[in-house]
Amino acid sequence: MPLYYFHTRNGRLSLDERGEAFDDRQKACDEALSVMGEILRDRSVDFWESRAFSVVVTDQDRRPVVTLTARASDDFPDDWETATAWTSRS
Repeated sequence: MPLYYFHTRNGRLSLDERGEAFDDRQKACDEALSVMGEILRDRSVDFWESRAFSVVVTDQDRRPVVTLTARASDDFPDDWETATAWTSRS
């Protein structure tokens, strides 16, 4: 089974040197979502201090597989037209 590495950044970079074996890329991507959720839940104070958190998965050749990023903002996303319409209602 191929190895996948789960690197994280939440104010500081943490490189995964061991990796984990998964049957395929999709299972590694699913694991990335689990990792993201667990860290956001368990380290919420760190997230609110940095206001961004990323999980970067690379394969055994260190090529990127997927990057997930959670980011906090005080504004609506630029492309969120519904929010603009909702906030301008009387």
